[in-house]
Amino acid sequence: MHDPLVVAFEIKRPWPHRYKARTVDGRELPARRYWPPLVTVWHREPGGRDSGEVCKHYHRYQDSAGKWQYKFHHGWKFHVHHWHLQVPPLQELRRRLLTRCAWCGGRSRKGDAINVSHSWDGTRGHWWRGEPGLYHHDCSAISRAHATCICEQPVLEHDGYGRCARCNHQRSYGMTAGNLARARELKAISAGARS
Repeated sequence: MHDPLVVAFEIKRPWPHRYKARTVDGRELPARRYWPPLVTVWHREPGGRDSGEVCKHYHRYQDSAGKWQYKFHHGWKFHVHHWHLQVPPLQELRRRLLTRCAWCGGRSRKGDAINVSHSWDGTRGHWWRGEPGLYHHDCSAISRAHATCICEQPVLEHDGYGRCARCNHQRSYGMTAGNLARARELKAISAGARS
């Protein structure tokens, strides 16, 4: 997949994030901890090219025995003029303070984060506003159900999926009777409300 970004390095925070011990399938998992990043430094390939095309990460050569060898380079990590900085604590703060759910208008809270998007390359909002087009997990399911064809006798573009000519909504490929029943339940929830 084409992507001009690759992580050059991360600056970890000095205090760990702790996970409590929990039980899964009758066995207790030990407490864990990890150090999340304070700053992530991304290397953006010039001209939007795929990562490693212009600023080479390695080169391949054949040795005297005819075997292929790889020599890895690390100089690309220090191309300061190609850096793109990401500060996850500031992103989290922005999401908590400014971002609202596109379905219900609610805030992002611990245990109920707004982190589901319905697009790959959505529009980016200004930093002093929130991130547009994000949903709570359950709001995303309700929003998708409202955009789904639940007709008893649909007239679809393709055999079993596509846009319905009756309701002008979409039915995804491989929709089972159980999925359709769940979509009907979720579509009964009024617009802007949560389950």
